[in-house]
Amino acid sequence: MNQFVDHVTIKVASGDGGNGMIAWRREKYEPMGGPAGGSGGRGGSVYLVADKDLQTLLDFHYKNEFAAEPGARGGPKSKHGKDAENMEIRVPVGTLVFDAESHQAIADLATDGERVLVAAGGRGGRGNSELASSTHRSPYHCEPGEPGVERVLELELKLLADVGLVGLPNAGKSSLLSRLTAAKPKIASYPFSTLIPNLGVIKKPEGGGYVIADIPGLIEGAHEGVGLGHQFLRHIERTRLLLHLVDISQVDLLADITTINKELGLHSERLQNLPQILVLNKCDLVDEETRKEIIKDISAKLAKQNGKKFADQIMAISCATNFGIEDLNNYLITNLPKLEVAAPQVEITPDLKAQAQEDDSFKVSRAKNIFYIEGKRIERLLTVTDLRSPESIHHFQRIIRAMGVIDELITLGVQPGAEVVIGEIKFTFGENLM
Repeated sequence: MNQFVDHVTIKVASGDGGNGMIAWRREKYEPMGGPAGGSGGRGGSVYLVADKDLQTLLDFHYKNEFAAEPGARGGPKSKHGKDAENMEIRVPVGTLVFDAESHQAIADLATDGERVLVAAGGRGGRGNSELASSTHRSPYHCEPGEPGVERVLELELKLLADVGLVGLPNAGKSSLLSRLTAAKPKIASYPFSTLIPNLGVIKKPEGGGYVIADIPGLIEGAHEGVGLGHQFLRHIERTRLLLHLVDISQVDLLADITTINKELGLHSERLQNLPQILVLNKCDLVDEETRKEIIKDISAKLAKQNGKKFADQIMAISCATNFGIEDLNNYLITNLPKLEVAAPQVEITPDLKAQAQEDDSFKVSRAKNIFYIEGKRIERLLTVTDLRSPESIHHFQRIIRAMGVIDELITLGVQPGAEVVIGEIKFTFGENLM
């Protein structure tokens, strides 16, 4: 079964940077070898890339979590850890990217190959060879890698078409698409035979062409979620022109036309103001004289309706006999170049969450005479602290004191000899932690 999915939520995570390393040169004839710990590699970043060969977001219903690899740890002899490979997630052209928390649009991938960074890989931590300075030539400490970015994104697909084909169910939209283009949509005589948008290309004689999108049938109340059409109204917001298809054999043409135009206007002002051609289909069901009378009558009614002309042009066709199809095709090829390409309708905001940011937050809690310290940065610092080295421990203490951790312990009543737990490591306050 062919499924069209145009809105999904995904979770992405870039890779953590690799930890730096504490190491020393041990070569023969180098008694003053000095620090030789390498720095960690950068974690993999996550990019979204527009791909013209994709038509739907369906794949993300089966896999919606993506994580890039972390950078490698620094090595001895000042060897830099390997940077992780970046991850590219391919999405259809026309995909809008939103931050799920703020609901702000951060990217509009409207061209093939366009890519956007959504999660930057963490920077690798420096080894002790890079931390050495003229005043501190033999540091016994290194840095942990920078954490990656974890975030939730909303992807919304808006088809990029030049012409939008709208109308009530059974108006003949799928049939018209098959006459104007090489598309082979499912065609049937029952309501809602079209369950997904179909695309086709109107070819120009000199080569190239224009994309036309057949939007599933709209009914009254579509903008509120009634029927199928509401799911796809967003896909015609970018079109230059609407083909409004109506069955000429219906009793009340004006009511059918008004229903569609009302739903377009309730969805967005842009849809209501798009140039529109009224296409009267199934003209094989009426004789020529009747057809002319209907066209004259509906033209006059549309011109008077609320003082607004709902159709810029009225054309008559029959998909069954191909009557008027060539005229319609020539009209589109001639007039589409004169119409402006739709400008983006969503305001793109700077994406500040794509870059890795250090989290200095922490929590200190007490259970009787045991104090617990929690915090991502503190726990990462501890992973690169050599607990056998007094200098390395002193460096760790200096950082957490600057963060305010020691002050918080004192506020909670810590006394010398009290047990302090960070992760799985236990310290004694006043001896190896102060």
